[in-house]
Amino acid sequence: MGTAASCITTATAMTDECTCTADHLLYYTHVNSHSCSSAARLLLRRFLHTTRNDLSAAQRLLELNYGLRNKHAHIFIDRDPLDDSSQQLLKVADLVPLPGLTPENNKLLFYRLIDFDADKFNFTAAIKVFFMVADCRFATENEERLSDGEIPVFDMAGYTLRHLTKTALGALRVYMKFVQEAHPVRLKEIHVINCPSFVDKVMAVVRPFIKGEVFKLIHFHLPDSETPYRHFPRSMLPEEYGGEAGKMSDLKQQWMQLLKEQR
Repeated sequence: MGTAASCITTATAMTDECTCTADHLLYYTHVNSHSCSSAARLLLRRFLHTTRNDLSAAQRLLELNYGLRNKHAHIFIDRDPLDDSSQQLLKVADLVPLPGLTPENNKLLFYRLIDFDADKFNFTAAIKVFFMVADCRFATENEERLSDGEIPVFDMAGYTLRHLTKTALGALRVYMKFVQEAHPVRLKEIHVINCPSFVDKVMAVVRPFIKGEVFKLIHFHLPDSETPYRHFPRSMLPEEYGGEAGKMSDLKQQWMQLLKEQR
């Protein structure tokens, strides 16, 4: 991924404009840096897309992104989807980008527990796998149709107060800072479904790390509520939720295969 940083630096040096199209940036990187791989160029396109083709903003976002990655190597660098902690986490939780885009051209990302035993849940491993899946998606997505925004959906079914006690505040702090300041996405909405009665206790832990403008994007939904489907089509969800996206286990297996190929 270091080649992406060098590529965007090369492009910045080649133009005095504050904005340019992704094609312009890719032209500069192709002509001036043979070290830029197709994956690096795809990542560059995502950073530019996120900043609406503002080259200066894309460079600042990229520098912050890689700065945080290097600072918190235990989260972003010292990781492997096939190591014991990742494999254990994937046995107790699903972290799956769903196929297709909403009518507003947004991507749905679905997260849930599948084993409700809190003793098997490792919060830091969950954060590491979250970013591994995100990085894998960015490196393999269709560059001709990048989403305009992201809509994560968190299913809290099976989440207990014992799970809450597993929260590692250091990892939570890194996660919140990165996704709010350095992640190359446009966050549109956040949906929390099947909310338990103690959701206020959960928010008491995470709220200090959430920026005000991000907190306004969160929508809470009670169990068996139809309110989420005012925001996105139910058909985009897995079959287990009444959708048409296929079985969650099949969707997960596709992403696990991609993770292995990209590790």
